[in-house]
Amino acid sequence: MTNDVPWYISLIVSWLPFIMFIAAILWSSRQIRKSLTAGDGRSLAQVVDDLAREMKRANDIRHDQAP
Repeated sequence: MTNDVPWYISLIVSWLPFIMFIAAILWSSRQIRKSLTAGDGRSLAQVVDDLAREMKRANDIRHDQAP
């Protein structure tokens, strides 16, 4: 029994799972990166930093107004 499959078909079939795996990793990493950004393009860390800065400012104003 001889191998009648052309070499390029054999190459595609053998490398296809690996290529699909790499494509899935790249796609999922892009989706994760998109989900970690706010609607205006800022990262989640920048949003949390802005929130902490605003909370500190509000806390300072409240303490300044206390008798």
